[in-house]
Amino acid sequence: MTHAPPSIPDEGAAILNWRSTMTDDVLRDSRRLPDGFEALEPFLERWNAATSHERWINRAATPYPEIVTFYEAMSGRAEEATVYLEQFPHDDMPVPAQNLFRLLLAMCHAAIAVEMHQASGIRHAPPAHALKITTGFQPHG
Repeated sequence: MTHAPPSIPDEGAAILNWRSTMTDDVLRDSRRLPDGFEALEPFLERWNAATSHERWINRAATPYPEIVTFYEAMSGRAEEATVYLEQFPHDDMPVPAQNLFRLLLAMCHAAIAVEMHQASGIRHAPPAHALKITTGFQPHG
């Protein structure tokens, strides 16, 4: 399924600058996924954000075609990933499972862009978010 983006203004340099300063708490050597999910590894660098706020900002700063590519790849594996993750407690997942879980959480943000807005951001909304989510679903923010 392909989704064509409508014409919208650029989300703004402010978001891109903010994203580049976000804390990347994923260690370089932990950028891997459970066996069987290796095809999703190219998405880790952009989409493996630690908190809901980072996922929100990331979605707004990502070009829409990249969001669609990620969404389509993840939505095709979401059920399988969910079944795999159910074997672990949320607060005691091995790093590969945490990475997969974060990709699922990011897919939810991507779904908003693809299914509702057909754009990275919300039309007629300022590019920078005035609201900061300080505490999300723990331990995955």
